[in-house]
Amino acid sequence: MKKISANTAILCAVNYAKLNEQEVGDIGVRHADGLYEITFSTDWMQYDCFVDESDGEVLGFDSRPLPEHVMLSECTRATA
Repeated sequence: MKKISANTAILCAVNYAKLNEQEVGDIGVRHADGLYEITFSTDWMQYDCFVDESDGEVLGFDSRPLPEHVMLSECTRATA
């Protein structure tokens, strides 16, 4: 059975997040038990995505704001 590459898994995760490659940084890839775990971030968000190695299907996805930006925006609102 043919398996997708780590690069293809990254593209699947980025596309699932509705982002383009230029917006994404700090990419991490782990592979175990038939899944790629892809972690990446943008200027404002962190993402975790689980991609099936056999067909590229996204089986799990989570996103959250970066803590630094949350604190920065709260400070900005407090001084406004």
